[in-house]
Amino acid sequence: MSVSTRRHHRRSGPKIAAGAALVALLVSACSSSGSSSSATSSSAASSAEAAASGSSAADASAFPVEIDSAFGTATIEAAPQKVAVIGFTEGDTVLAAGTVPVSFFEFAFPGEIGGPWATELLDGQTPALLKGELNVEQIAALQPDLIIGINQALTQQQYDQFSTIAPTLARPAEYTDYGVPPEVQAEMIGEALGKSAEIAELSADVEDQVAQAAADHPEFEGKTVSVVWPSAGGDWFAWSTTDPRVQLMESLGLVQSPDIEALGTDAFFHTVSAENTEQIDADVIVILDVDKVKATVEASPVFNSLDAVKNGQVVWVTDPNVIGALSYGSVLSLPYAIAAIVPALAETIGAAAVSSSSAVVTTS
Repeated sequence: MSVSTRRHHRRSGPKIAAGAALVALLVSACSSSGSSSSATSSSAASSAEAAASGSSAADASAFPVEIDSAFGTATIEAAPQKVAVIGFTEGDTVLAAGTVPVSFFEFAFPGEIGGPWATELLDGQTPALLKGELNVEQIAALQPDLIIGINQALTQQQYDQFSTIAPTLARPAEYTDYGVPPEVQAEMIGEALGKSAEIAELSADVEDQVAQAAADHPEFEGKTVSVVWPSAGGDWFAWSTTDPRVQLMESLGLVQSPDIEALGTDAFFHTVSAENTEQIDADVIVILDVDKVKATVEASPVFNSLDAVKNGQVVWVTDPNVIGALSYGSVLSLPYAIAAIVPALAETIGAAAVSSSSAVVTTS
């Protein structure tokens, strides 16, 4: 769930209105090696426990339900029993609703079914792990009664193909590919599974955690932030406000850097060339070190000329688990991300007047 306040439009009744580099940006290309801090581990466990304790039978009265997307309407006649997840992040929400999907898209953790926050909810089951190009025959062989591809760049042709197998959820028409806010995804999934109340409760819990963190740190309010990934080639990838990483920062009280905001929201990220590095400057820069180039970047004269660097207002995120948690932005991963990123932001912003060193969110 994202903590963005944007909501999709409902129609009457139960309806909801309607490249390798790209995938790497979504996934953040992080490895699952390394241990996380005790705080994030504890948050992962508590969020998993909350999801497990909230698991219950689907609300039979919720069916049939019709859910609109950019490509058509999915009609779900009864509570799904075999859910195939073909989108990048929706597996978390399905698990949070008490259902182990028959497939899970590989995202952020190569070769693994989700992040550490999801492990306990698998209940010993091993969903088929999807990656790369979607294969219709592979999904058909799983015999699902619901297919979820909201956070996926489906085409009309693919949607039509998958819909011949089972009702298929895709992005609502008002959002771009990979641009559906996680809380909208969660609401759609909750309706499709007959678990709207459970998902709403989990989402509200995460919203409370974010609100509490913002209240505890009034120093965040109004500070500009850019959330970026430095590539090995020297360019920067800066996430826009359609991405859950930036949405979390905004919900904590920070605001998107004007220079990045000016690049628009037609895509969930923008490429900033090395020679235009000054565009990523802000009161605070949050850097996800996917390619492990921290030492190289810190040796760059251009990078060191930024005001944020001179003032020690940089948060380096090097822990693959935290990078993954920020990337998922789900009801399961956000508590994990909050536990790691909020103290680092507080340390950095609070030290503005007395220190020129940057905070690092790393493995312990």
